[in-house]
Amino acid sequence: MYKCFVCRYHEIATKGHNRSMFENKLINNIRTLAEYDGIKDITLQRIRGRIFLRKLKNAEFTETELEQIKDVLSRSFGLESFSPVAECDPEPEKLFAAAVANAKTAIEKRLETASVVRFRTRARRSNKAYPLISQQIEIEMASRLHDIFGDRIKIDLDDPELTIGIEVREQMALIFHETFRGPGGLPVGTNSDVLALLSGGIDSPVACHMTMKRGCHVDFLTFHSFPYTPPESVEKVKRIASKLNRFQRKGRLFVCNISEIQKLIRDNCNPKYRTVLYRRMMMRIATTLCHFHKLHAIVTGESIGQVASQTIINLSVINDVTTMLMIRPLAGMDKLESIDRAMKIGTFELSIEPQPDSCTVFAPPSPAVAAKYQLVEEEEKKIPGMEEALEHAFQTIEKFENL
Repeated sequence: MYKCFVCRYHEIATKGHNRSMFENKLINNIRTLAEYDGIKDITLQRIRGRIFLRKLKNAEFTETELEQIKDVLSRSFGLESFSPVAECDPEPEKLFAAAVANAKTAIEKRLETASVVRFRTRARRSNKAYPLISQQIEIEMASRLHDIFGDRIKIDLDDPELTIGIEVREQMALIFHETFRGPGGLPVGTNSDVLALLSGGIDSPVACHMTMKRGCHVDFLTFHSFPYTPPESVEKVKRIASKLNRFQRKGRLFVCNISEIQKLIRDNCNPKYRTVLYRRMMMRIATTLCHFHKLHAIVTGESIGQVASQTIINLSVINDVTTMLMIRPLAGMDKLESIDRAMKIGTFELSIEPQPDSCTVFAPPSPAVAAKYQLVEEEEKKIPGMEEALEHAFQTIEKFENL
């Protein structure tokens, strides 16, 4: 059983004098996500380009705890990969004895269902004074395993079933045979906080996840149109926000009812501009919310050309009402790519639950695909009490925390 995980990062290693800030943020994020899952008895230590995660009092992890830690690390942005490792004395004979014991267990397990196991050994040494170079360690390790298993194992450098890893450091050696991929990117909180427009659809949760990956902490704003949309629509978005919060320190969900604004647009404006006008109103409310809460950008799940409101011209008209930086991570992605990502991050099944959202309320049969600024502005002038309606919508926003 294991007592330690070694966590590796890639992009953080390219940072300069502020690298320690990224490393410390990553450590804090891992600890926070672990605590959300009820894991509190761990220590995290940064040692020469690696983060070591151990249980308090150097105790062994149970099988359940190992799986819990793997899950936490798989959601910790900034990690390239991680492995449960056995630690041992780096003295060559002690190292090989421990490495053979670790590898023997892994090989025997695979031989229960296979006649031959394809494997390779991979060694690296940060201690350049070590008496053996990496290649010598790899060859000696493979030789000792061959002495035990004979023709039941086969070296395969290109496509092995099993890779035996050995890392020799100053005071210890690390031995592992499993390496799990991390989510990559930068630790959440190393970039500015942002506000994402979160609907119950497939795309916006993916956009949130991709923005988190670049180090941004994400708060969420969703719109509903009660009584024209049911309360279940908001409950669905709450569950999506909760799922996304598994990747970061918990973001807030702001919930805004825009039904009165939508009715004013329906009753006074040309139907073909209705969707663009809705989006402009949403953008105004999002901008005000950003200024109020000191958030630095607005994130949306829009993809160029996917629907009528997402043509370049319509996006430009919608952008015109805000001074905020707009981030559209999905701009160049198609729907299948978005679906694939949604399935990987666990939001897809929630997103396809059949609930109407605010954009479908009073939806026009033939929306404009190339709205002109001047005409849209003229349509807005027809809306009686527009500023008052926007202010009322903003003042009645609900906030949900700890989702």
